[in-house]
Amino acid sequence: MIRPDTFEGLSIFRPPLVYELSGKRFELVMDDGYDRTLDFIDNKTLQFGPAGEEKVYTYECLKPAEDCYFVNFEDMSLYPRVGITLVLDLEQDLVTMTLAYLGQDPKIPKMPATEFVFGAIRREDGTVPRIRHGYTSDLVGKSIDWYYGSFNIAHVYATERYYRVAFTPRAIERIRRNDPDMFQAPPEGTDRPAMDIYEDYLSVIKIRDQVYLVGLLESILARRNGHGASLLVLMNLDEMHDVGRSFNITEEGTYENYTFGAFGNFYDASEMLKRKSGYHIR
Repeated sequence: MIRPDTFEGLSIFRPPLVYELSGKRFELVMDDGYDRTLDFIDNKTLQFGPAGEEKVYTYECLKPAEDCYFVNFEDMSLYPRVGITLVLDLEQDLVTMTLAYLGQDPKIPKMPATEFVFGAIRREDGTVPRIRHGYTSDLVGKSIDWYYGSFNIAHVYATERYYRVAFTPRAIERIRRNDPDMFQAPPEGTDRPAMDIYEDYLSVIKIRDQVYLVGLLESILARRNGHGASLLVLMNLDEMHDVGRSFNITEEGTYENYTFGAFGNFYDASEMLKRKSGYHIR
């Protein structure tokens, strides 16, 4: 998964990688019509794909909750780029596959996009669960202040489809010291709101009680700066921590597909939720 020139960003704050799946094999029955085999060859290498079309990948695996695994890798042979993340829920024998794309938008080649595919794991007796993970409104109106080791940022789950970014007073003071221009008002004549009213696309999928897969896109940043990330986090709200990955191309042009982890606390973002923005939520 790691390219030689990959930007690894916040991966230094990631919890230890998990190797429990080494030597295990799964048959994934996916709702896009293509069943896939998943074979963890060893601690670093897996084989994945439809029967007869499997490819070998280097992967990273994290475990945010019991019997729940976050497996991240990338198909290096493809352009536009395609990142693959599997959430294996061995408690319910379910799987959700996330495909992250870059290079699909002809006007903004570094614009991120995300696709979710739901499925199940075939059991040893040959049966397949009928239930699936699914989209949820459980987080609407809530906010979590996530601490990544070097900074913290609050994600506000404003609706089922959009998130906003907020900062605690302590975080704002730290940012002002390091980047005084970040919270300056936008230039006159523009309709862009200030940086502290950032809003973008959101997807929330319920894996099980208190465990959620959250996809965040930075499409507004991509329109503004020419590049943005597809962010994916798998959060355990019983223990208030998450694991995730960032899929991007940096401003310098280096590839980004690294895993990370964070700890969080619920944050009162009622003032942010009251505010209007010039993007999606009116």
